[in-house]
Amino acid sequence: MKINIKAIPIACLALFIAVGAFADNKPINKQLAIEAGSPSPIDLPNVLVPFDYIVTGGQPTFDQLKKAGEAGFKTVINLRTDAEQPSPAKESSWVEELGMKYVHISVAGAKGLTLKNTKALASALLNTEDYPLIIHCKSGNRVGALFSLKAFYIDQKSKTESIKIGKKAGLTSLESAVQGMLQR
Repeated sequence: MKINIKAIPIACLALFIAVGAFADNKPINKQLAIEAGSPSPIDLPNVLVPFDYIVTGGQPTFDQLKKAGEAGFKTVINLRTDAEQPSPAKESSWVEELGMKYVHISVAGAKGLTLKNTKALASALLNTEDYPLIIHCKSGNRVGALFSLKAFYIDQKSKTESIKIGKKAGLTSLESAVQGMLQR
């Protein structure tokens, strides 16, 4: 088999562009354009728009989920435990009834801030067809904590940058627990 040496740089450039587009993790479906730092199109407790196409905050009501579905949200990621109300099973039925995808990652306070849960969040964020999405817990604090851990362990950000990312996504009282976990 003969290899065309002149074609290698072009193939490498194409691969670089393809990998760069995927690594950027921008949603492919842009029906609802939500930019980081912009006002949220839905109202949640402690609502934030820390990243493009991602809204974080506290527990949504059925009516807030209905408005999210009508606005074009595709996915709801719930970080609350089975013991919290409304139960994840109830919320799952609401979300699916409204035509959205539901993801449940049980994060029980500081004890639930694990690498396993961090990887689960990172995995849930990979499919760009699931955007725009809502990620919530009761207040948004666990959401921010997991984003800090994701930034550090998955995205290889510095400890300082990881905390900053977490705060942007809702990190508050779990900051000291997260600080203690950010070790390589």
